[in-house]
Amino acid sequence: MGVYKLVALLDMDSYFASIECAKNPTLRSRPIAVIGIGEKTVITSANYLARSYGIKTGMNIKEAKRLCPKIIFLKADFPYYELTTLKIAQIIEKYFPVYKEASIDEFYIALDNVDFPIKRLELLKDEIYEKLSLKCTIGVGCNPHIAKTACEISKPDGFLVVDDVDLFSKSVDVSKVLGIGKSSKHVLDELGVQTLWEFLHSKDCGMLDTLKMSILKTYTESEFFRTELPKSMGHILTLDTSINSFDEIIEIGKYLLFGLYVKLVRYKMGTKSISVYLKLSNGSFFSTSKSIGNFCNDYILISKVMEEMYRKLYLSGSVVKIGISLQQLKYLGGFQSSLFWEDELRKFEKIAQFNDIHLGGFYTLRNKKVVG
Repeated sequence: MGVYKLVALLDMDSYFASIECAKNPTLRSRPIAVIGIGEKTVITSANYLARSYGIKTGMNIKEAKRLCPKIIFLKADFPYYELTTLKIAQIIEKYFPVYKEASIDEFYIALDNVDFPIKRLELLKDEIYEKLSLKCTIGVGCNPHIAKTACEISKPDGFLVVDDVDLFSKSVDVSKVLGIGKSSKHVLDELGVQTLWEFLHSKDCGMLDTLKMSILKTYTESEFFRTELPKSMGHILTLDTSINSFDEIIEIGKYLLFGLYVKLVRYKMGTKSISVYLKLSNGSFFSTSKSIGNFCNDYILISKVMEEMYRKLYLSGSVVKIGISLQQLKYLGGFQSSLFWEDELRKFEKIAQFNDIHLGGFYTLRNKKVVG
């Protein structure tokens, strides 16, 4: 069993909001917030200009508007965010063979198995910005806890290597440490513990002693970098305006499928079963599932099956919600690139980069147009 004594965390800064600003640079000088696509939505990401007004993740739209009347709200574009994460992963693979996607915008990277790892991290950070116009923060430490903490205190656009944990811990607020939540912070406040150093040198913190041991560890097992593969994945979109056009249903369905497919590619998985879902304005909903035989990750084939399913499912009426999910997933170790995949990729990139900011600042997926 191998171990790693140096681990990095690469964390994208204000990821969703930064992607929207990269797609539309005119937004960079304005406060923006990305909101969810559900019926009761909240802010999922805000750029740093919006944050300067007190805008936070999880805040409701009404409160955000009160704090910043000029804020622009953009509907989350998850398929494009998934595609961007794939591009980041492909850049990481150029420099580091062992890494783990902790979330859509966080990557843990093993550093011991390459030469000049810190220089490689610097080059990686620069290349992500040069190719995608996105900034990230990188923290390096002796284990994931230290790397995560170094990342948290260095945002945005930071780069911090922790060589001396004891010295580092004296300047770190304990609330910045991975694993310290509100309830844990309350316990530590009662004990008078304010810094990471005080926490590591405290004698009795009850259940937090296990966390203390993890922070003091000087190595990371190779098992840490094993990715937990999903058993299914899906996406449901609530439309701002109802539609009654089959062509529009397919356009949106294919776009949602594109995001799921990109995720399949990242995990090198295939699917054996597809489900689609429609909800009408009168409250009725319809769904159906279909097996495609062998495990498959050919986007063109899956999209044709999906279109056939929607054709059978949709008869008439105004559609207000569209969904698709992929089940029975399996690791395949690669992906099947069909003859037309590159054409589809270019088309969806053009769709995703088409911005339409409406009065009130809402960005509507339905108004994205197919170009080319």
